[in-house]
Amino acid sequence: MQQKEKEILNLIKLKNEEITKLKKELNEIRTLSITEEEREKEKIQREKTFNGLSAKEWAMLSRSVWNDVSSARKEKHISHGATFPQKLAERVIEMYSKENDLVFDPFVGTGTTLFAADKLKRNSIGIELNEEFIDYINQEKNNKQFQIIKGDCLDKIKKICNESIQLTFTSPPYANLLLKVQDDRTNRHKHSKIVEDNNSSAKPYSKDIKDFGNMSLEDYSKNVLKLMKKIYLKTKPGGYNIWVVKDFRDSQNNIPYIDLHSLIANLGEKAGFKYHDLIIWDQNEQRSLILLGYPSVFYVNQNHSYLVVLRK
Repeated sequence: MQQKEKEILNLIKLKNEEITKLKKELNEIRTLSITEEEREKEKIQREKTFNGLSAKEWAMLSRSVWNDVSSARKEKHISHGATFPQKLAERVIEMYSKENDLVFDPFVGTGTTLFAADKLKRNSIGIELNEEFIDYINQEKNNKQFQIIKGDCLDKIKKICNESIQLTFTSPPYANLLLKVQDDRTNRHKHSKIVEDNNSSAKPYSKDIKDFGNMSLEDYSKNVLKLMKKIYLKTKPGGYNIWVVKDFRDSQNNIPYIDLHSLIANLGEKAGFKYHDLIIWDQNEQRSLILLGYPSVFYVNQNHSYLVVLRK
């Protein structure tokens, strides 16, 4: 009798093991089926969207404050003085364009926008006044498919076809702000991460009178408006025009705050664009906090920049 019971128990055990195995196989099949369904769903979503993103990617990229796009500058960027990380350019390009779209940068500098666009299989054109920066780009260009135009962006933009640009992405010269930034990083932020770890510096781009970085704020504003109007003509309906800017102070002239991002947005609106969005690029982890106005007047540290998002 005991032997019979053992046989029955062993049989039950085997059956349970078979059932467990069958359940596992069934779950695997269901998982594969769900994965295939998700893939098909994502494929349909990507085909619907103007930028080729899935709904999940769309949601993940919709944060209004970014603190994860800073990266160390390469040695070549020291000569430029105000480069932005390629990670920043890549994220913007992913969000506001799709493969084979045309991306434009009127102040291309050392080419960050162009290299990011090429990596993401976008076409791109950049204009640069400073031949030194063009040399840097050409040294690294290899077989990358983008176009660089040397000269004044207000003039050379005429070479671009009307309504051909999907995305303009640029970090413009800030009137004569770099002179102030140079003083700031030399005398107050010289031991911050943005200077030491990121190899970041700040100095004027050139001595050319056509350089936006050598203009008074009044002349700068007039020329930015001219450029915005030209970019508007070259932008596709529904296309985007995004400028990375930082507000600043002009203590030498007793101006506590210059709201540059609002100025850029207003000039864009005057040119015909809609003020579409505002993204904050948080750089607090790269800069040390310092005492400003202590002990008589309280100021906050301006450890962030803005992405002014304009749309046609």
